Amino acid sequence: MLKRHFILSFSLATMLTSCESNSTNTKSQHSNETAIISTKETVDNNFNDFIEKFSTDSAFQLNRTKFPLKTKWYDIFNDRDSLIYRNRLDFEVMDFRKKTLASHLDQWEQKIVVDKNNTSATIEIRGIENGIRVDYLFKKINGAWMLIEINDSST
Repeated sequence: MLKRHFILSFSLATMLTSCESNSTNTKSQHSNETAIISTKETVDNNFNDFIEKFSTDSAFQLNRTKFPLKTKWYDIFNDRDSLIYRNRLDFEVMDFRKKTLASHLDQWEQKIVVDKNNTSATIEIRGIENGIRVDYLFKKINGAWMLIEINDSST
């Protein structure tokens, strides 16, 4: 129950906007590719710069998320790990600029860990005495940071 409360609280706290439907027209695809190319040189050099843009620009966030997004979580009721793949329509936009949340039920802290080669990074959300444990995994793909997986092992 605490895990579900955290997921709801975190989603509400980090939601910026509703996701738009996935357009398949060529013009939209071209503008998406242009957005990635134009920002690649600046935001992809420093993960913190990337996260700032990722958190403040919902279109950029959708473009920099690998869909279908692999999402793992621990199913406490069935005592097993579960896996789903979220498509673009099911995705909730996130804001990683907030480093802590201190409500009376869901206290947590955020830590960013970037590998020494600057090719993969993890944003770790760790609860304070409440079992919250969520990792957001990012990887550089063709020189551009991408969210590739969410791993929620909260208990």
